[in-house]
Amino acid sequence: MLQIEVCETMVNCPNCKKELAKPAKKWKYGHFIAEAYRCEKCGTRFNEYTSNGKHSFTLKLATANRYVKV
Repeated sequence: MLQIEVCETMVNCPNCKKELAKPAKKWKYGHFIAEAYRCEKCGTRFNEYTSNGKHSFTLKLATANRYVKV
């Protein structure tokens, strides 16, 4: 069974900087924990990637299904 560590930190939308508490989806991607978010204020979709409990990078949905590194 896959176990994913629960991280109790708030993340900020890369577009409008609104704090978001709960990801819409969470999964393991290689050695990263990926969390998908959708901002309630501006509608921006983005993914946060962490490794060993530390933030690694953020990908923001730019157009259609293309993500760009923020």
